[in-house]
Amino acid sequence: MSTKKRANILFLFTDMQRYDSLGCNGSICKTPAIDEIASQGMNFKKAYTPIALCSPARGSVITGLYPHNHGQLANLGNFNSVFDRQILDKKGYPELLSKAGYNVSYVGKWHLPKNSDTDFWGFDKWPTSWYKELQEAGIEWDFARDEVQRLEWGGDAPFCGRSNLPADKMQEYWVADQAIEMIKEYKDSDQPFMINVNFFGPHFPYSIPEPYDTMYNPEDIEQWGNFKEQFINKPLVQQKEILRWNASHLTWPDWQKVIAHYWGYCTFIDDQVKRITDCLDECDMADNTVIVYTTDHGDMLGSHRIFNKGMQMYEETHHIPMVISWPGVIEPASICNQFVSLVDLMPTFLEIGNAEIPEEVEGRSLLPLFKGKKPEDWPDDVYAEFHGYEPALNSIRMVRTDKWKYIYNPCSQDELYDLETDPDELYNLADKIAFKHIKRRMKARLLNWLRKTNDSIADENTWQSDSYDLFISKREE
Repeated sequence: MSTKKRANILFLFTDMQRYDSLGCNGSICKTPAIDEIASQGMNFKKAYTPIALCSPARGSVITGLYPHNHGQLANLGNFNSVFDRQILDKKGYPELLSKAGYNVSYVGKWHLPKNSDTDFWGFDKWPTSWYKELQEAGIEWDFARDEVQRLEWGGDAPFCGRSNLPADKMQEYWVADQAIEMIKEYKDSDQPFMINVNFFGPHFPYSIPEPYDTMYNPEDIEQWGNFKEQFINKPLVQQKEILRWNASHLTWPDWQKVIAHYWGYCTFIDDQVKRITDCLDECDMADNTVIVYTTDHGDMLGSHRIFNKGMQMYEETHHIPMVISWPGVIEPASICNQFVSLVDLMPTFLEIGNAEIPEEVEGRSLLPLFKGKKPEDWPDDVYAEFHGYEPALNSIRMVRTDKWKYIYNPCSQDELYDLETDPDELYNLADKIAFKHIKRRMKARLLNWLRKTNDSIADENTWQSDSYDLFISKREE
């Protein structure tokens, strides 16, 4: 089989980007380059992360496994790095695509063990010289980040500010530069390429260059529907997270300033995407390249008055943007309304490249959905998990359908939301007698996911606090 006929793969991956940050998803934020990918391909309206935390989510993308199976349960370095070696014996798509004849390269944020180790992970190229280049140029980048970080602990609008770097010295610009060089270098290769392009943003601190820091008027940003969250019958840890980040004093005008910087960050990244896709066109490679744009997880950004991500499973952190184009395969301007997860990307990449998909992979290739065909056994729900980070270990599990979301909090209140009547997830129905039958059915769905993925929390002893629910869950399987 000729490798020349196989499609190239351009994987564009951001950090902490909300679903509602794309123009094609109804945002006021301007993202014309990403919107163009959607108009030429497919917009996945129900894409979810398996975990709203950087390292574990990235581990799921690499391995096609849920975090409790790949082992990177928390961010790199958390808890004395006790989880940081567990992922190292798992198979990843870079090595498998490389063995199948692809040039596989990486640039940008990594956030997993063995950073820049090309031999271990199977990457052909892995440039890491951005910060070194700044140092050699005598540019004090740390000052800009330190100044923004300082604002976390006080000020009118914390977490955001103007970077002292011009746009062409930012990490995102440098990453785009490297991706462009890779495309040009691979243009005349007999092998297809898989280029992984990883941007730092729009992760906080939202330190962005001009003119992006003033691109959006804070006063034009409408208040989140759940900003007046009262946390009635909600797990206490959610309020503790607000205090931990010193965000309890923030008013809506404070958050408007933060969100305006966040939107500016997203537009800045979009401009870098445009530079990369323009290079594909100039090199006459666009027609044979699959472009995937998504993120590791979202951002609370003041929703429910919460900053960052953390020990909650609201839509703002778990529902993520995902757009994919593939000329000649995906119908332009198509929409996918099936639930998909980041764990599905690894087998998708491998099937595109005609590479072997390991038996243990838990994700499913998206290729049938690319062609508008839904397999009969495609799930009508989606599953996510959490194990803790920084301040504490904390097991949480979630399952959601089109209408309902159920969250299992073994150390606190369970949560049940009707997403049709309460899309802002303000009213927890888990302890309401009138919704006990719904809770039982959702609990049965979650138990099915736990057993299917060999999640040890499915040990029946952990479910005995509500033995009647457990009995019904078993009966309804």
